[in-house]
Amino acid sequence: MLRLTLIAVLLTLLAHASFGQKIFQADFAEEASVKVYPVDEPDQADLWVCFVWEEEELTRTGLWMDMRYDHEADIIIFFVDDESQSDLKIWLVDTPEESKWLNESKKKLLEIKTKP
Repeated sequence: MLRLTLIAVLLTLLAHASFGQKIFQADFAEEASVKVYPVDEPDQADLWVCFVWEEEELTRTGLWMDMRYDHEADIIIFFVDDESQSDLKIWLVDTPEESKWLNESKKKLLEIKTKP
């Protein structure tokens, strides 16, 4: 639980890169559409993610913007402590230019569903 809290704090503080998704961090796994695990080594990740502050920066894959409310988000995520419970493994990067897919078969997890 401490690790999960530290990850949430780090992600909030590290607002820098990843593809144009507005994300909301759920309190419970059941509320999330994607369960995320932050890996210990970059080559273990499916996606390198950079958090950004401004919506205009959401220009490509790997850029995420943390939203305050779930209704503002494109994707609702939940951080898991166990890699085997995850749908997507991420590595945090410092700049938007570093964000990228390492496992493109996971792209469908972050597809934004358009509203009718």
